[in-house]
Amino acid sequence: MSGPPIPIVLQRMDMRQPWGFRIQGGRDFRMQLQVKKVQAGSPAFGQVHPGDAILGIGSNDAKQLTHMQAHQLIKSAGNTLQLTLMKGHFSSLDHLVPKGGVKFSPWKH
Repeated sequence: MSGPPIPIVLQRMDMRQPWGFRIQGGRDFRMQLQVKKVQAGSPAFGQVHPGDAILGIGSNDAKQLTHMQAHQLIKSAGNTLQLTLMKGHFSSLDHLVPKGGVKFSPWKH
């Protein structure tokens, strides 16, 4: 389902308006940055989809970014955000639902 890198340009009218997508991953998580969720009616809706790998934010290589660095670049992008995505690179795991109780909790002693 994945293909070539695709440049995407998102526009918003006001910097107070959220872009409308959530990310997960980053260098600090040892995981490729990716789109986790997209809000309907947002600037990202219809162009960015859950499971898209984020290869670049502006002129920055996303592989080198921590989660917070990526978040800050997106947040400070002004009214135009340039992303380089690999569409559908990751499958959505939203359909997976745990069965039964929690088997392991690192917070219990």
